[in-house]
Amino acid sequence: MNQLPNDDKPPILGSWNRLYAFVLILHALIILLFYIFTRLYS
Repeated sequence: MNQLPNDDKPPILGSWNRLYAFVLILHALIILLFYIFTRLYS
């Protein structure tokens, strides 16, 4: 296969696993904040 040299590195955090973990944690945090906001103002 013909791959580009930059094709296998993520743009930030050094590895794909770290990038995926960051995205999952960020989504969980956003969901938690919306849950708290909803409970406080309902």
